[in-house]
Amino acid sequence: MAKRLDVGALLGAAVSDSNPMQVHDIPLAKIDENEDNRYDQRNIDELAESIQVVGLQQPLVVQANGERYLLIAGHRRRNALALLGRKTAPCIVLAADLDPSRRTLILHWTNTLARGGAGLTSEGTFEAAKEIKEALLDLKQRGVLELPGKLRAYVADVLKVSEAAIARADAINAHLSKPWKGDYKKGSIKDSVAYELSQCSEELQRELYDLYKGDFWQLDAKDVKAHKKAAAAGFAPLKCPEETYGVEPCVGIDKRAAAVKHGVCPGCCHDCDKADGCEWVCGRVSRKNRTRAEAEEQEAKRRKENDDFEASTLGKLRRQLQERLAAYGVHSARDLSNVVFCDWIWTDNPAAYYSDLSLSDLLKITDQIGIDLQELLFGNPVGAPLRELAQGMEQAVAAPPQVNVNSHVCVTGLSRYGVCGAAQCCDEPYACCIACSKDCNGRCGWLPKATPQPAPVWHPYPAEQPDEGHVVLVCNDSGLYDALLYRGGKWYLPKFPNAHPVTVRAKFWSDTLPPTGITSP
Repeated sequence: MAKRLDVGALLGAAVSDSNPMQVHDIPLAKIDENEDNRYDQRNIDELAESIQVVGLQQPLVVQANGERYLLIAGHRRRNALALLGRKTAPCIVLAADLDPSRRTLILHWTNTLARGGAGLTSEGTFEAAKEIKEALLDLKQRGVLELPGKLRAYVADVLKVSEAAIARADAINAHLSKPWKGDYKKGSIKDSVAYELSQCSEELQRELYDLYKGDFWQLDAKDVKAHKKAAAAGFAPLKCPEETYGVEPCVGIDKRAAAVKHGVCPGCCHDCDKADGCEWVCGRVSRKNRTRAEAEEQEAKRRKENDDFEASTLGKLRRQLQERLAAYGVHSARDLSNVVFCDWIWTDNPAAYYSDLSLSDLLKITDQIGIDLQELLFGNPVGAPLRELAQGMEQAVAAPPQVNVNSHVCVTGLSRYGVCGAAQCCDEPYACCIACSKDCNGRCGWLPKATPQPAPVWHPYPAEQPDEGHVVLVCNDSGLYDALLYRGGKWYLPKFPNAHPVTVRAKFWSDTLPPTGITSP
């Protein structure tokens, strides 16, 4: 192990014999910056605040240079004092004839001592180590210093870094290619990345530079190692062929190497049709296969839910609603003049299928298109909407269409032969029984099935109240509907008649209830 270098003794010996090591106040205006200083000048504001609170803990080190002084150590302290508006600074003055080698050692030793070893990049560490090494060799050759052991240990001691850090800095300087070194000096890549790149061949460095050019921020030391391993294996691509954002190195090379050697693996999992379930598959392809399998499972589940719904009573009712609304020119919620949140009628989302059908939506729709709820839900047994049937009846009464001299057209659309059978045995001057008030044996038998049911009669609440214990259709003050049980002046859910009453501000009620399975939100 190398003996610890006593740079402090060199500092004491460097002080002018005529001017013993004392601290002198020197005007800042007479202190010149040292162009050889490589240490960063960051956090000057924080240092100035510290000096203002606790004072300057270490004097500056300067070298006499005629009537002026060259700053050897304390560049950040000098700038902090200037920021505080100080005119002078306490300084230790080195001899004017101090030889360059001693000055170099003192410059680096005092700066690293003040920073605890921080303040230099790998590039700066290499340059500083080179200067220190030359200075130590010069002092050793002149007999000023004895340096037993490795010279690198003394250099590391002066810079307050490990010998490994010195070795990494030497490797970067010696082996990092010119293009990479240019971007390294700009700070585009980290020290760790620069070192790993310096361990790669010149050809691999060139390929990686072209691969990452413009996106150096993506590259880290781990990626460089992976690329290096892929290049050494020979069977793996330098870049993963999977379409991803940015560059991804090939991974899992070690576990596939033996299989590739025995000819049972193509090398890249993306080119293998047996990758699914393979014990050597890389993580990316494994995740891709797993994601695809999960997507296929979800799609199969969705299709089954769709099929189950379409086969259910609720699905049949939904299709009937779509067909009947289409007969009135309503194919989606966009075809309605006013906004109605009824996308559940046309949605393809299985999650919306099993939500309760909204009675409120249906009543708003029927109000907009001018029909009653029964017509929308049940229509005509042969498929014709009741509104069209009613219009046809009105036209028949107004102008009876003749089929022949003995019969009229069946306006209900239910007659198998398309003609009115009642007209053949009736002497009344009407085209349809709907216009006749007589109760006779020859009256049309289709009318009870085809005639629309009367619209519900709404009673104002609480002016009029339903019978005790009856379930009625309730409209609240927000225009929403629900089937509720009335008892003792309160409303209850029909399914839970003995539970607590529900809070509803009823405005109207009707004895006409919606069909079973239709509920309001």
